[in-house]
Amino acid sequence: MKKIYTLLILTCSFMLFTALSPSQVQAATQKIGVVFSESSEKYANTIHPGGTYEGQTVSPKVDYSSTYNKELKAFLLYQQQGFNVEKIYEKDLNNLESLSQYDAIVFSYTVMMNHKQRENVKMYVHNGGGAIFAFQTARNESAKFPKPGQMDLSPLIYDVDSWVMEWDNLTEVFNARFIDDIQLGNSTVSNKNTAHQITQNATKELGKNTLNLKKSDTEWVEIIKPWQGGNSTPILFFSNYDSTDKPQTMKKNEFGAAHAIQYGKGRVVQIGFKIYDYINITEKADWQDGENGVAFSTTQGDKDAQAFMKHSLNWVAENHNDNVPRKYSISLNSDGVQSYIAPSGKFVFYSTVTVKNNGNVPARGTLKVEILDANGNVVGKGHERYIPGLAADTTTDNADKKDISTHSEKYQIFMPGNLAVGTYTIRTSFVEGRDDRKNADEKFATVAEIKTLSRVKGSNKAVIGTAPLFSDVANSGGAYYDIKNLHALGIIKGSGGKFNPQGTLTRVQATEMVLRALGIAPSGSATLNASDIKPGDYGYAVLATGARQGIISLENGKINAHQPMTRANMARALVNGFKLQGFSPNTFTDVPSSHAYYKEIQALYALGITTGYSDNTFKPNNTVTRQNFAQFVNRTLYANSK
Repeated sequence: MKKIYTLLILTCSFMLFTALSPSQVQAATQKIGVVFSESSEKYANTIHPGGTYEGQTVSPKVDYSSTYNKELKAFLLYQQQGFNVEKIYEKDLNNLESLSQYDAIVFSYTVMMNHKQRENVKMYVHNGGGAIFAFQTARNESAKFPKPGQMDLSPLIYDVDSWVMEWDNLTEVFNARFIDDIQLGNSTVSNKNTAHQITQNATKELGKNTLNLKKSDTEWVEIIKPWQGGNSTPILFFSNYDSTDKPQTMKKNEFGAAHAIQYGKGRVVQIGFKIYDYINITEKADWQDGENGVAFSTTQGDKDAQAFMKHSLNWVAENHNDNVPRKYSISLNSDGVQSYIAPSGKFVFYSTVTVKNNGNVPARGTLKVEILDANGNVVGKGHERYIPGLAADTTTDNADKKDISTHSEKYQIFMPGNLAVGTYTIRTSFVEGRDDRKNADEKFATVAEIKTLSRVKGSNKAVIGTAPLFSDVANSGGAYYDIKNLHALGIIKGSGGKFNPQGTLTRVQATEMVLRALGIAPSGSATLNASDIKPGDYGYAVLATGARQGIISLENGKINAHQPMTRANMARALVNGFKLQGFSPNTFTDVPSSHAYYKEIQALYALGITTGYSDNTFKPNNTVTRQNFAQFVNRTLYANSK
């Protein structure tokens, strides 16, 4: 009887699934999370005065309509549409592994996030997750939640100082730059065509060619501009309106109201208007503020909005082979490099330096110029300039019409007039990271160029030259640019003018390279309880500091300083040192989930730092050459900008 009963259940289940459309089967089997953000819910109902902060006008914060109701409406909508939905909370955003169990995550007005949560959401999408950002996602810093009676300084713009980086470390997911918050009166949102799968399927379901969502009163909308040549496609537009507070910026049918975005292996739909105001949910639930889930009386387009949200979720959650590689590419160029003795007696060095973003992700950081003597000590004061945003295309700023993918400036450095005769190094570098970030894994130099400055006896000028690279590193080699960049950054030194690229890298050498890349000096106070090394021995401070940072660890009570670095230990050093995160369904045949460094190796694969071998192995016990490690470190610098 039990066998017959089981067979009956299986037969009924089979009949049910064969009666469903492919999209219905997908919806029922995939796992969807709807975010219920406690701080975003609380923030909506706070009131704060306006004022002035560092010369900027801070607008008063008024009471908004319930964010919780939007979250609940999203949850019930997708539940009614047959999706397998769960509620997830802010604590879940703190753990990338927790997020990675979901095929897609819906953020309904999740305005509040902290730096770690934004980073986790970014990596979740990059690793292949789907997301819907329904209005104002992650534009406020939850760590700066405003206190009663004080100005609201939680909007990220007060920290990032540039609309290029409006969403801070989550910005690159949007493939766009923020333009402005704009008011529209009596507005219409619609699609220009049905070229994209989302609008194609939504209009097909409704039996018409155009989606129309209308709002008769005034509405705040957020305007973004996709990078040129990027992977953000407008699929709905602000097609019509009677009035706007910023006519110089806003143009009908010019800006997208919703965008379909591909980032890494994941997909995102960004929505720049309050789409849940248009949706009607009649189900009884614990609605707040006397609302009951019905659409706002000033809106039209309930069915259009519901169909759009349904097919947006289908698109971001479906199985696909998308992979848009992340390209971090910053170039530095110094022109007109000159030096002379000033009337004051000081030795003056000056130049014009240009830093340009050639990649597909925005960048920000500190442009830094230093003069170094033969021992690597800085001579003179040097020059620094923080650049809050370099766009990922040659777009122009609305205010001054300048290319905001490029920054160029003249500078001069004063050095002692009695500068000793000899050859010095001019290092120009770009230190990636927000200027107020303090952790080593959040702020480090990624790119550099070096020149030589030779002070000749009896001359009041210096000769500027090209800094030589190692004699045994050919510019035709596959690792040439990696080695050249790390040499310019001071991460690799070589010996006797040679690098020995095919030589075996020892554990102490690898640890020293990672510490240099992170800008961490070996600490004299760090200790190491190893049986094969003692304080004062060569490499002790390096290895003790590396162990403190999780870069290196003991093996059976020994540090094995001069033993070869293995590929598995390399993965540990990079992941722990740079706090890398990444998950991938790919499994190397020789790295089972039980392997001690399984997660670290998977993270390197997910971030594109390693691809493994052609036979789908990683060879974790193989040793790493000096050239190989230079490649891995340089890729890590580019993959880890935050």
